[in-house]
Amino acid sequence: MRKLTYFSAGYILMVSLFSTFCGCSKSAKEIAPSSTPLPPKVAASQLQEAFKVADVEVRKSADASSEALAKGDFEQAVQSIQAVKARQNLTLEQGTAIYNAEVALEAKLISGVNSGDPSATRAYEALKKSRRN
Repeated sequence: MRKLTYFSAGYILMVSLFSTFCGCSKSAKEIAPSSTPLPPKVAASQLQEAFKVADVEVRKSADASSEALAKGDFEQAVQSIQAVKARQNLTLEQGTAIYNAEVALEAKLISGVNSGDPSATRAYEALKKSRRN
């Protein structure tokens, strides 16, 4: 019974090492969910990257989201991100970029609310309202 345990542990270790060193790497352009909010300009760049092959209408919406996020146009960013988020048939990469953009925006809005920015306060209220609907 002990040999089976050592064999199982060895097998698991070998498979883990093999998968770590062989063919399981992600491409440099692959977009992954961020555990901490990205800077808005980085999240905006991810949006452009993720939607560059989308159809024209969706790409325009994503570009508007990206531009508003990069410029700090909070209210427009909330509206445009929600519009893109509501689309059907987003790819995993596109959904992840939207998630990262929304988290980056929310972090920026909270910072603005805490510093007394009325634009950030209005946009944050709009963001919270959109999530309730």
